[in-house]
Amino acid sequence: MIRHNILNNSMAAQNYIEGIKRLKDPAQFPWPGQPALSIYDVFVFWHHQSMMLMTPPGQTDRNAAHSGPAFLPWHRYFLLTLEGFLQQALDDANFRIPYWDWNADAELPNPSTSPIWDNINLGQFIGADWHIRLAMNGATGNLQRVNRRLQRNLGASGTLPTREQVRTTIRNQTVFDQTPFNTSTPGGVRNHVEGWVGSARIHNNVHVWVGGDMQLSSSPNDPIFFLHHCNVDRIWAAWQEMHPAATYVPDMTAPSALQFHRIDDALYSIFEETVTPRDMLDYSRYYEYDTFTDLVAS
Repeated sequence: MIRHNILNNSMAAQNYIEGIKRLKDPAQFPWPGQPALSIYDVFVFWHHQSMMLMTPPGQTDRNAAHSGPAFLPWHRYFLLTLEGFLQQALDDANFRIPYWDWNADAELPNPSTSPIWDNINLGQFIGADWHIRLAMNGATGNLQRVNRRLQRNLGASGTLPTREQVRTTIRNQTVFDQTPFNTSTPGGVRNHVEGWVGSARIHNNVHVWVGGDMQLSSSPNDPIFFLHHCNVDRIWAAWQEMHPAATYVPDMTAPSALQFHRIDDALYSIFEETVTPRDMLDYSRYYEYDTFTDLVAS
């Protein structure tokens, strides 16, 4: 089944919004053993915990799901897991998460006027009906119980990456990653797409541009998070199609300091299952995208 641009498929948009509202409701989808928390809140906790798990311990750069090779496969796994719960919530095994094409919004005179932020779409989550229950404490870095509204600050900082910047990254980055496999890695699609190197700062810049809760380790509190990462995954998938001979690195000969990032390591999970980067390499086992044309045109 196909993942669609959320602004080009009203049914996908309606289903996504309805599905996450159901997962957010502790009465419909409770988090077992955690009173007043829901399955949706599990994803906030899981993402935060991944950022707190440094690999290896003793440094503050690479963690279990960011600033290293596992960034792309871990978030693919993260999206697939949410997608499975959304299929349950909607009773629709064919449902696929849509993506937010922020490249298109970057072309607008004021990207904050994009229809994605209309009240019929993602704008509605600013309202009182969407309660943030777990959030990172900015002073301590810890996750804490809260009861407040979602926070955004559209366009106050950062810029949305342009389509040409993304096309250039897909075209020019011919390897997946390089040593030292962290934020200082000079080349490779992973670090350029994640946004630690290169002028576009692709993934990171979108988080900064949305602002508010999207700038915290608890960023999945904002439903735009999953639409953003679906587009990041689409970029990786387009790169895979353009560079089919490029292999995932590091392999299992790499030192244990790279645990969680080697190809057959278990990706960090709070669920009782073992999924590896290798399991996530072939996206077509799980879904297709409606188009790559906008990402690979010369």
